[in-house]
Amino acid sequence: MPIALITGPANAGKARAVLDAVGRHVAHGQEPLLIVPTRADAEHYQRELAGEAASLGVRVERFAGLVEEIVRRAGAGEPPLGTHARERVLAAVADGAGHPSSPGLVAALGELFAQLGVRRVSSARLEQALGAWRAAERLEGVDGGPALELGRMYREYCATLARLGRVDAERRAVRALDALRERPALWGRTPVLWYGFDDLTRLQLDAIETLGRVVGAPVTVSLVYEPGRVAFAGRAASVHELAPLASEHVELPARAEHYAAGSREPLAHLERSLFEPDAKRVEPGAAVRLLEGGGERAELELVAAEIAALLDAGADAGEIALLARPGGTDLDLLEEVLAAYGIPFALRRRRPFASTALGRALLGLLRSVPRESAEEDGDLGDLLAWLRAPGRASAAPRRSSEDDPELGASLADRLELAARREGLAGAAAARSLWERQGWWPLETLDRLADAQRRGPGALCEQVARELRRLFSAPWRARAPVLGAEERREAAALAAGARALGELRELARAAPALVPATALELAGTLERLELAEESEASGAVAVLDPLALRARRVRALFVCGLQEGAFPAPARGPILLGEDERRRLAETTGLRLGEPDEHSPAAQLAAERYLLYAAVSRPWERLFLSWHAATDEGEPVSRSLFVDDVCDLFAPRLYDARARRPLGALDGAPAGPGLAAGGGRRGLRQERVLAGLREHVWSPSSLERWIGCPMAWFVERMLRAGEPEPDPEPLVRGGLAHAALRDTLAGLRERAGSARLTTASLALARELLERALAEHEAEHPLSVAPERRLVARRRLRADLDRYLERAAEAGSPLEPRELELGFGFEGELAALELGDGLRLRGRIDRVDVDASGTAVVYDYKGGRAPAGARWIADGSVQVALYMRAVEQLLGLEVAGGFYQPLTGEDLRARGALDRDAGLELDCVRQDLLEHEQLRELLEQATALARRAAAEAARGELESRPQTCAFRGGCMFPSICRCER
Repeated sequence: MPIALITGPANAGKARAVLDAVGRHVAHGQEPLLIVPTRADAEHYQRELAGEAASLGVRVERFAGLVEEIVRRAGAGEPPLGTHARERVLAAVADGAGHPSSPGLVAALGELFAQLGVRRVSSARLEQALGAWRAAERLEGVDGGPALELGRMYREYCATLARLGRVDAERRAVRALDALRERPALWGRTPVLWYGFDDLTRLQLDAIETLGRVVGAPVTVSLVYEPGRVAFAGRAASVHELAPLASEHVELPARAEHYAAGSREPLAHLERSLFEPDAKRVEPGAAVRLLEGGGERAELELVAAEIAALLDAGADAGEIALLARPGGTDLDLLEEVLAAYGIPFALRRRRPFASTALGRALLGLLRSVPRESAEEDGDLGDLLAWLRAPGRASAAPRRSSEDDPELGASLADRLELAARREGLAGAAAARSLWERQGWWPLETLDRLADAQRRGPGALCEQVARELRRLFSAPWRARAPVLGAEERREAAALAAGARALGELRELARAAPALVPATALELAGTLERLELAEESEASGAVAVLDPLALRARRVRALFVCGLQEGAFPAPARGPILLGEDERRRLAETTGLRLGEPDEHSPAAQLAAERYLLYAAVSRPWERLFLSWHAATDEGEPVSRSLFVDDVCDLFAPRLYDARARRPLGALDGAPAGPGLAAGGGRRGLRQERVLAGLREHVWSPSSLERWIGCPMAWFVERMLRAGEPEPDPEPLVRGGLAHAALRDTLAGLRERAGSARLTTASLALARELLERALAEHEAEHPLSVAPERRLVARRRLRADLDRYLERAAEAGSPLEPRELELGFGFEGELAALELGDGLRLRGRIDRVDVDASGTAVVYDYKGGRAPAGARWIADGSVQVALYMRAVEQLLGLEVAGGFYQPLTGEDLRARGALDRDAGLELDCVRQDLLEHEQLRELLEQATALARRAAAEAARGELESRPQTCAFRGGCMFPSICRCER
């Protein structure tokens, strides 16, 4: 019985014992296989063996690699059923039994049928056992019940595999092992060594027994186990099952010398005493630290700051690991924070196919294929996802209309705006609009529709072609080295092509099992997941706790220690509960799974071991972190495992924990292109700063900076607006401005004066009606047709009321300039205000009297600020327009007003020089002494210069008190400021 079993605690030196055994096998001319849990472990021990000059002749594999080697040597020739084809078979089995084939049910059936395959349970044996159990339990029902229905589904599954001439992965492995049992010589004497496993599956135990007991190959198994320890209660089954089979059982003692000298006492104490009753307390020193964040981002920023400190102190990033469970830590947020702190990291994770540009484009294409019923038309967003695929423009047929520099995604943006303005929501209508623009015909949709009519196999084949076209389009006539983002797209190509290939092969044998329409195929491909790894050599390893069992690290961060995440809540089996499985085993002898493996006690024991395995991995520093609330402020509880660790150390461990409030900014990097410090963030790229120093400002842009520089940065520099139609108030204002301009210009042409009087009011109304009709196409008041008529009547009534009010007031001034532009090509020069500040803009109206005294008007849809509030509110637009009229037109300006066009009070608000002697329709409080008016203009100019100077220095500041209307932050997820 050449099975050697090595057990001991985590720090017993089992790795050294296994590597020594590998060396002995190599010295005897053998070529051993070292089996480790993960791909990262395989790479690590390949390097380890290379460093010891023992890598020649040694293969380091995961268990899947061992299975492939067993299959190859055993000559198990039946082709395996692919993952995606198997899902289709399981879905068909569920549908045939009258159950909706949801992803959860398909996964549960796959898990149960895999267990049955590993235990070599035939469909007849299962049906017999379920029937006997049903009779014994006196289950109600004449023709079955849930148990017998499950038996029929398993029978149909096995029969379908037989018809297809395929086997699933578990049966393929079992048949190969059975072949070795019948002909042991097929394997030879190749040694197999297992390291890094804390538990073994039924199939893994079967492989060890077959190779060691039946074949007679040297097998060495190393497991973390120590009898009597609470932490190992959930990992005793595998050891107790292997112990009777082993010819040798070596129990290694704990060895504290694995830890750094300064950390040896606290870390060794943690490993020896975790979960043990009545453990003594010791000082944690610097070896163990706790980190508490007010929110999840705050927690991860604490972690990132500690990692950055270790790296600054000379630690190698490759010697640091960070454990994060997807349920307890947002991996997207973690990536964002680590990148912001400039920390190199390697993260293996699974991403949805639809998270890639290639995946989104292919799914959008499939959902846009014409369908039989117009009511089931695809969505506008689906067509846009396809049209925005990288390289779509270069892949399009060349024709003159495509010489336009705005192609690809920009054309898709224009299509989206046009479609939304016309109220089009369907893919077919949007396609028609696209082709009406004369860009190019979308013939790909017709090709897929034709393939759909020819059958599932033809559809899968055509979709595979389109997938390759979409991927290769950006690289046509190029040979670039793929970066991280491009490799993600390549992984999506590989996953999609593999799935389509499996479905195409399945369609040849059983077309009914394959999606028959492009929409159904999109639903199948949407569930694809990609195994992704961020590239970084010598980087901090971001791992799931299960992935750090075969290696040691210098420093370890265990993140997301939240109740409900670590430990994870107990979950029972979906098909046949734990009690039902126990009664089935007692009644018929058929056992599904391990006894009580889904019980809360068993799952808590497994979670305890997982924590033990994690905290025993670092040899110098251990950090445990959690957050007290979500980033939205909802309180959450930390894991009780934190208390289990605190019970082993003096109170100073918890009292000295590092804390960071929710939404804290101090010390956090501001992100690419931004500098942080002193509570402010600033632009730091010289190219950007140089552009701001040369920038020609508009008064409205200056006002936005004065209100909040961060909001200006987002709105005016990042231009982070969505491709939506202009808001109705903005469209209404544009139409009102255009209509009033044409009305007054027409009045001047027809009556000789643009001044509104009671005599010219009728003509003005006639001109207004005509102007609204002419400009409404440029400024559609609503994308909803039913709203346009109401909006048009309301605007017409408001402007009519304004004309009537202005005619009754009888201004002595003549509107001379309408929509006066300056700083634009072909118009007046830019306004120079000193200190490098140049201004451009468009003044709605300049009224002038016979003596050359001017008053500036700026139309407002509603609220109009009084002159006394201009500086406090940061409303400098009219004041700067007054300066522009003075300098560029050489007129004496006596006042400036914001003219409301709606509301009860239509009086203009602003400032008027009392000494000018003008009698205008305004509020008494807006009359100022001459010196007061000049001082107001100087203050507004100084405020504008100060804002432009701040921008030139790149000084971004959050001002939530004046950012949004009535205070508050407009972009809290970007700005992260506190009121």
